[in-house]
Amino acid sequence: MTPRLQSAMLRAQIDSATLAKTVEVDVKTVNRWLAGRVPHKRTRAAVADALGESESSLWPATRPDISAGAPATAEVIGAYAHRADVPNELWTSLLLSATQRIDILGYAYPFVLELLPDAADLIADKCRNGASVRLAFADPESAHVAERDALEQMQGTLPGRIRNALSMIGVLAETSGCRIGLHTTHLYNSVFRFDDLMLVTPYLVRARGYQHPALHLRKLSPYGLFASFEDQFEQIWGTVTPYLQEVNSDGLTA
Repeated sequence: MTPRLQSAMLRAQIDSATLAKTVEVDVKTVNRWLAGRVPHKRTRAAVADALGESESSLWPATRPDISAGAPATAEVIGAYAHRADVPNELWTSLLLSATQRIDILGYAYPFVLELLPDAADLIADKCRNGASVRLAFADPESAHVAERDALEQMQGTLPGRIRNALSMIGVLAETSGCRIGLHTTHLYNSVFRFDDLMLVTPYLVRARGYQHPALHLRKLSPYGLFASFEDQFEQIWGTVTPYLQEVNSDGLTA
C-alpha cells in the first residue's frame, strides 16, 4: 500500500471512485497507485491538487533533490574562486533584470550600491513598480561585528564599512516596498538574490569578502541549493531590527 496517498484520501474524504472521476482515470488506476505505482507527472499534479496536498508529500521519491543526477546540483550555473572574479557585467545584469525580488544578506556590501551611478534610485524604482527589496546589514554596534573584524584582520574598519554602505541607501530608506534591517547573526556566507537567480559567497576563515568563493545559482526546484540559501535568508531576516536612517545637523544621513 501507499500510506501517504491513502491517508491523504481519508483526510480529504475522497474514495477511489471519486478520485478517479476527478482526475479522469479508471478506478483500477487509482487502486494501482494505492498498491504502490507512481502516477505520471501530469497526473501526480492533478491528484495532489484534488487532495489539497503537495506532490512531494504524496510521493517523496519524485523529489528532485534526492533523484540521481541532480537538478539540485544543476542549479549551479557558475562558480568563481573569489567574489572578486565575478564579472561586473554579471552583477549589473542581475540588478537590472530583477523585477520581483531583491534580497541581500551580508555584513557590508557597498559595492552593490556602486554598480551603477544611480543604483539606489534604480532599486527604488523597482520597489515603486511592485518589487520587494530586503537589505540586511550587520549592526555596526554589535559585538559580533567586532569579532568578525578581528577574524578577518580588518584593523577595526568593518563597522565603518557598514556605516558607509548604509550612508549610500539614500531614497531606499523611505521607499515603500524596500525594507532595510540590521542583524546580529554570525554569518557563514553572504546571499545576493535577484528574482530566481542568486550569488552566494561561502566564507573562508580569515579571508575578506572579495576573497571568498562565489556560486551563481538558478532556482529549479523547491528542494535544491537555492532553496537552502533562500531559507537561511528568511530565518535571519526574521531577526533583524528595522534600520532607521538618522540625519545629523549638516543634513547628512548616518
